Amino acid sequence: MFETLKIKYRGHQPVANISDRTLDRLIRRDYGNYYGEVKQKLESIVSISLEGKNRLLAAVLKISNGDIAKIDSYITLCNNDYRDVLSQAEYPKMSKQGFGQTSANKLKDIYLKDWLEYSKWLKRK
Repeated sequence: MFETLKIKYRGHQPVANISDRTLDRLIRRDYGNYYGEVKQKLESIVSISLEGKNRLLAAVLKISNGDIAKIDSYITLCNNDYRDVLSQAEYPKMSKQGFGQTSANKLKDIYLKDWLEYSKWLKRK
């Protein structure tokens, strides 16, 4: 909720903060029987910080959409340029919008839609 207010009143584009516990829950939720295999595959993602790595791992899980066959290609994409994975997972509408002139209100609207969609995926049971 705090992120939503920051978007509405400050125009702040949020950044996902993924804990180890949340990451574990996402793997179990989306890949159940393949938990160990998925966890092992995700270890090959490179990041300079634990927080950054967890964010990248969650992004790969999200865009793989429960399809274990897609994970390897998204890991490769992530290790080549992590922004490609983060933009698809966390900022899909903003990524489609591009970097042209956009009003502050339109940006807030896009940020909010992206955040609500990501949050819904994150909280899904």
